[in-house]
Amino acid sequence: MESFISDLNRLLAAGQKVVVARIIYQKGSAPRSVGTRCIILENGVILGTIGGGALEYEVIEKAREVHKTGRSATLHFRLTGEEVAETDMLCGGIVDVYLEPVFPENQAAGDIFRSIRALATAENVKAALLTLIADGIAHDRPDRHALIIREASGVRVVGQIAGGDPIDLEKLFELELPQLKPFGAAGVSIFVEPVRAADVLYIFGAGHISTFLSPLAKRVGFGVVVIDDRADFANQKRFPDADEIRVMPLSQPFDRIVVTPTSYIAIITRGHIHDHAVLKEALKKKPAYIGMVGSRRKREVIYQALMKAGVSKETLQRVHSPIGLSIGAETPEEIAVSIVAELIQERNRLRKKENA
Repeated sequence: MESFISDLNRLLAAGQKVVVARIIYQKGSAPRSVGTRCIILENGVILGTIGGGALEYEVIEKAREVHKTGRSATLHFRLTGEEVAETDMLCGGIVDVYLEPVFPENQAAGDIFRSIRALATAENVKAALLTLIADGIAHDRPDRHALIIREASGVRVVGQIAGGDPIDLEKLFELELPQLKPFGAAGVSIFVEPVRAADVLYIFGAGHISTFLSPLAKRVGFGVVVIDDRADFANQKRFPDADEIRVMPLSQPFDRIVVTPTSYIAIITRGHIHDHAVLKEALKKKPAYIGMVGSRRKREVIYQALMKAGVSKETLQRVHSPIGLSIGAETPEEIAVSIVAELIQERNRLRKKENA
């Protein structure tokens, strides 16, 4: 959700009207799963994808109407048999897509999405976004979203959803995947989306490889933070897609960074000394992933130094080094692709483990 929420907040802050399209129901084979979403601007530009092909084209066309009317709508796709053969979608299946107008003047919705963004770096966060699902909901209706957050003192609710059946909020926290639930009157439901801490990639080193790694990681849904001690390397001009750029000493890499179980660490600094310093501190944390660039010879030199300092072999086995999947990558662009491929692989492995 990190990339989606980041884009949505940015667009709303800039005064742009958007339509959010979500897959709320899916049966059989389909290109994307329930909960997949994209943002459609007034000019038809789409951020993200819900599967491409004929389905996405129809969604974009319907979004133009939703932009004009300011009212929600649902598209029902029954792509089976001959219908599949006549479209670009080879997968087939049944898919329902909900199109929701989200305009800047709806302060209640804006508060909800800003609150979700604030949870991005929280540790052990347990929260869920509830969205009222029905055709014809006006863009300025204030009671169509609620964010529920489990805290030590109990359940905190931001926003509200009016009408419908009583909701057992505690049961909603048990959901691991997005789910559509009935909510009183026929044709009215709520869509529940678990909110988890963001998958954030911390790139240590602002060199050539990192300039390619940052936009690729961002494109596949990671938050991106670039860290280097050189302001002429770590800056917005070189990393326009990064969520944050921090110029700070690499000898103290985690002084201003909160590492959570959904943090990913890529060590791509300009030399052994900095790699050693960052890796030594990273191993004291419990991120989802630690990767370090370099040859096997370089890795062994650093590993030997760390073991002399008391780091165990078992601890070092957590490190992906050389970083990236083994695809024969040579150029900075290819290395960046191999790193992102490994990040995706590890993220999917961890999510399957969470949902098992």
